[in-house]
Amino acid sequence: MKKPHIPVPQHNELSKDTKASMRTRIIAAIVATLIVLPMIFLGDISFLVLMFFVLAFSIYEIIHCARKKYSIWLYIISFVLAFFMAFWPIIFSLFKAATNGLYYEGVQITLKEWHLFSNFSGLSIPITCIVVGAALLFLTVVIDPGFEVRDACYVFTMVIIVSLGVQSIIYMRYIPLYEHCYMQDQLPVVYFSGFHIFKSTLLVIYVCIATFLTDIGAYFVGVFFGKTKMNPRISPKKTWEGFFGGLIISTIFSFLFAFIFALCKNPILSFLDLKHWYFILILSLVIPPVSVLGDFIFSSIKRYYGIKDFSRLMPGHGGMLDRIDSIIFSFLISALLVSLVIYWAPLV
Repeated sequence: MKKPHIPVPQHNELSKDTKASMRTRIIAAIVATLIVLPMIFLGDISFLVLMFFVLAFSIYEIIHCARKKYSIWLYIISFVLAFFMAFWPIIFSLFKAATNGLYYEGVQITLKEWHLFSNFSGLSIPITCIVVGAALLFLTVVIDPGFEVRDACYVFTMVIIVSLGVQSIIYMRYIPLYEHCYMQDQLPVVYFSGFHIFKSTLLVIYVCIATFLTDIGAYFVGVFFGKTKMNPRISPKKTWEGFFGGLIISTIFSFLFAFIFALCKNPILSFLDLKHWYFILILSLVIPPVSVLGDFIFSSIKRYYGIKDFSRLMPGHGGMLDRIDSIIFSFLISALLVSLVIYWAPLV
């Protein structure tokens, strides 16, 4: 009697182009990591410089991707608006210092005691900057015949998203230091170098792990097992298999990362401890789908303007926005959740 044929699941074969692209992406990622990681660990001015260049390249790519010849004033207005939005806590602190002196938690301090992280106790949205920026952008519509209303709406929206995303990254880098000094009842200048270099970076690393593993997991699971397309109109290569694979991989490893530190009684933030393990789980579950949403939003922009990448800044990766599309939304949402929990911490 002939045995019935049982189909065996077959994984996808890697083409030569896919292998070459993967090799290029890995090499570029390693080089970028070697440049970026030290600046993240050092913090202070070096980290701020990193964020400045990320913001500058992003604003350039936002305008440049339309492939239209705009006035130089559009670039200047957009960058100034983004700069004030992203670094507003520092700008506002310096403005207050010039008028009333420097204060930390109601205590007057000297310029030597002033520290960057003392300005990032929460997220700050400068309404005045938004109103003035919107007015200037729409005034540009009147002055520049090549700059239409839809262009102004696009630039205005993207500048706000990217600049608030950058502020969220800075906030997540500095909130552990602020929390440490606040809990120890210390002035900003008083902190331990070991804490500053290592523990204060764990929150940023945690969000990056959750974001990058979503992308990496989805890529490899999609390459080997992807069959069902998620949204071919916006992102032809993304599959549901890759999405769920990336979500599972990211959630498991990011949760374990934060949970192990909590288990060692060294949580990456005070409320991300064993007692509040569910906060770790919530963050680990929220970040992957949010990062995919960010990827889709920026991919839809590229499809609308008919471009493959925002620029050619990184071989195999595209431009700055191609790399931070998921990161922006991951940090925006996680920073919002962290700030809300800190605000309601006495009730938890």
